[in-house]
Amino acid sequence: MRSCLVQLLLMAVVVFALVWFGLPFGASWLATNAIGAAGFSGTDTKVEVSANVPPRILLGHADTIRLTASQVSVGDLHAATIDVSLHDVDLIDRTIGSVAGTLTSVRVQAPNGDPVTIDTVTIDGVGTSANATLTLSNAAAESLAESQLKAQTGLAGKVKVAAPNKATLTINGKTQTGRLVVAAGALQMVPDSSALPTLILIDAGHGNPFQLSSVAVGASSVTLAGTIDLQVLLGL
Repeated sequence: MRSCLVQLLLMAVVVFALVWFGLPFGASWLATNAIGAAGFSGTDTKVEVSANVPPRILLGHADTIRLTASQVSVGDLHAATIDVSLHDVDLIDRTIGSVAGTLTSVRVQAPNGDPVTIDTVTIDGVGTSANATLTLSNAAAESLAESQLKAQTGLAGKVKVAAPNKATLTINGKTQTGRLVVAAGALQMVPDSSALPTLILIDAGHGNPFQLSSVAVGASSVTLAGTIDLQVLLGL
C-alpha cells in the first residue's frame, strides 16, 4: 500500500513537472509556426513563451513572448536584427496586448523602389498600433532626398538637412530652401519655392510598414516618429 502511494506521488510530481515546464516549450513551438505561417523568416530565430502560471497556456494565454532573430523578413518589414517582447498575448484569438523592443538596420522602400536603411527602430505600445521611433543618419536622409529628386523630377542636385526640419537644395549652382514634413503618414520634402514639386521620400505603405507622424532633424541624425501594427504583421 505504502509503495503504491509513493509511486502515485512520484507520478503526480512527474506529470506536474511536465505540465509546468513543458507547456512553455510546446507554446513556443506553436508560436514559431504561427509567425512562420504569416511569412516570417529569419536566421537563428528564437521564440520564448512564458506565463506566470504555465497551465494558463492551455487556455491560450501567454504573459510574454520574446522573439529574437537576424536577417529578418516578414511582409514589408526587413531588418538585420529583431528583439521584441510581446505581452499579454492570446494565442487562440491571436491578439497582442503590448509590445516593446528594438530592430536594427531596418530596410524600407523609397517611391522609386530603392532601399532606405533605418539605423534603429524602437517599438513600444499597443500591439495593433505601437509607437515606433526610427533613426537614420543625416547623410542617409540627404542621399534619399537626392535620389528622389532625380527620380521624381529628373534633376540632379545636392541636399543638406538641418535642425529642426530644414532642407537646402542646390541644383545647377542655384540654392533653394525647403522643409522635411510628414503628411498622410509619409515623409516628404517640401520646397519653399513653387518651382519644384513636393517630393515623397518615404511613402505610407508601398514597402513601408510604418505610418509616420513627425520628423525632427538633429546634429547628426533624423528621427521619425510613427506607429506599426505588429499584431497583423506577425500574424499572432
